[in-house]
Amino acid sequence: MPNVTTAPEVLDQPLEIALGTGGQLRLTGAAERFAAEIAAQGEYVQTVLLDSPGGSVVDALAIGDLIHEKGLATEVAAGSFCASSCPIVFASGLERIASADAAIGVHQIYASAMSGDPLRAAGVAMADAQSTTADIIAHLTKTGVDPAMWLHALQTPPDQLYYFSAEELTTLKIVTNLAQN
Repeated sequence: MPNVTTAPEVLDQPLEIALGTGGQLRLTGAAERFAAEIAAQGEYVQTVLLDSPGGSVVDALAIGDLIHEKGLATEVAAGSFCASSCPIVFASGLERIASADAAIGVHQIYASAMSGDPLRAAGVAMADAQSTTADIIAHLTKTGVDPAMWLHALQTPPDQLYYFSAEELTTLKIVTNLAQN
C-alpha cells in the first residue's frame, strides 16, 4: 500500500467540499452533495482534488458524469487516498493528474444483505452487480480510460484493495499526467 498521509478519521467523515485557490475544489471523505456545490460554485472550479475512501458506486458514476460533462480536471496528490469507487470519479476528469506517491485502489462492488429468500437475494445481487459493472465499463470507455482497469476491481475481494502501480496508471490511461513528487 502506498503511504497515505490523510488521517483515517478524516476519511471516515461525510464528504467535505472546499473551494481552494487556483480553481481547485477539494473532495475529502465519502460523496453526496457534489452536484449542488458545482451548481453554486462551478464557474470557479477547474480541478477536483480527491482524497476519499469511496462510497456508493451509483454516486461515483453521477459525480463522474458531472465532472466529465463540465470538462473538469481531477487530481490525487502525493499521500492522498482514492479507493473503492473514488477511482471512477478520478477517471472522469478531462485531465487526470496523480502523484506517483498517491494511493489509488479498487475492489469488488458489493451489496448489503437482503432479507427474505437467500437464493432470490443472491440472484438480485448478482444481477445488480453485473448491471453496475456494465455502467462502470461504459463510463470508463466514455472518459478514455482503458476499461481493463476494472478487471482489477473484479478480481479483488471487497475487504481488500488493489493499488495501481505508476506504470499501470499510465498504461491503462487512468492518468493523463503522472506527477513524480
